[in-house]
Amino acid sequence: MASLLQELTEKRQLISSGQLGQPPLADLVAEIQARLCALGLLDPVIDGSTEAPFLPVRPADGRFGPETFNAIRSFHRYWRLQYNEDQLAPAFFQALADCDPDAFFPIQFSPLAGDGAQTLLAKRVLRYMARKNYWITRAPDQLNIVYVEGAGPDGKPNADQMNKWNDRRMVIRILPGGQPEMLVNDQATTEPGRFYTDNVPKHLAGVARIAFGQYKAWKMGLHKGVQPSLVQRGKVRLHRDINKDGKRDTADPIDIGDGFGINQHSTKPGLVPDSVEKFSAGCLVGRRYDYHLSFMHIVRQDYRYQMNKDYMFVSTIIDGDDLAKAEPM
Repeated sequence: MASLLQELTEKRQLISSGQLGQPPLADLVAEIQARLCALGLLDPVIDGSTEAPFLPVRPADGRFGPETFNAIRSFHRYWRLQYNEDQLAPAFFQALADCDPDAFFPIQFSPLAGDGAQTLLAKRVLRYMARKNYWITRAPDQLNIVYVEGAGPDGKPNADQMNKWNDRRMVIRILPGGQPEMLVNDQATTEPGRFYTDNVPKHLAGVARIAFGQYKAWKMGLHKGVQPSLVQRGKVRLHRDINKDGKRDTADPIDIGDGFGINQHSTKPGLVPDSVEKFSAGCLVGRRYDYHLSFMHIVRQDYRYQMNKDYMFVSTIIDGDDLAKAEPM
C-alpha cells in the first residue's frame, strides 16, 4: 500500500501549510512527523508512568505545530530544496519518502583510528542510548543533552557517594558525516544533597531523585528568578527517597509531574563547593558556575531553540554503572 507521501509525489500535488493543520490531513502530518523523527530532526513524543520509565512512545502527535514546521524547514535546508513556507511541493514529499536516515544523517558509532578519549566516550554514550531506544538527534545543528550518574570524566563508574559531585553533564552533537563530538563534559550532580535529603517538607514523602530515562521537559528560563537555566516545564518521573538512604529503592514512591522545579542550574559565581548540600533538592546541577554559563550558551545555539524560543529541550539521564555494563570501556 502506497504511503501518502508517495501518493502526493505521484500526483504532483501541492499542499498548503494551512491545509496541514486541518483534520482531513492528520494522517499526512503524522507520516511527515514519523519520517522527520526517524531522521533525527523532530523530537518524538516522550511519556512514561509510575510503572514504566519515560521513553519515546511514538514518533508523531499528529499536530502541525512550530516544531514540525521548523523540522520541515530544516529538512529543506539540508536536502537543498527550495523552501516555501506557504506550501509543500512534490519534491519535498518525494525526498522525505526516499530519504534513508543512515545515509542522510549517519552516526559513526564504532571507534575509528585517531579517535580521542572524549569522542570514544561520546560514541559509548550514543551506543547506549540507541540500545535503550532513547531518541538521538542527528542534525549537526541540534544537540543531545545527557547526564551520566556515578561516572567520572572518562565515563568510568565511581562510588557515587551521596552528597558528592560525582555525575556528568554532557552535550553531544553529530558532525556532518556522522562523527560524534563531545561539546560539554562537566562535573555535576543528578542527585539531591544531604541537606534536602534530611530536611524534607512534611507534604512530601521524600526528597526527589529523578528516574533514569529520557524527558522532554525543559525550557529556557531563570532558576529562582535569577540564574539562567533550563527550567522544568514538562513531566518528569521521580523516586521519593522515603528512607533517606540516598538510593532508588523499590519501596520509594514514584511521583510524576511537571511542576516540581527539577531545573538544570548551577551553584554560585566564584564558588566551587566541595559538597552538594543545599545546591540540589533533586535538580540537575553543574558544579562550576562559569562552566554552567558555557553550557547554557552552547544549548542556546540549538537550531530548534533558535527557531522557537518556546522550544522544550530533551534530556536523557542514564546510570553510569549500567553504561559500563552495556558498553564497556
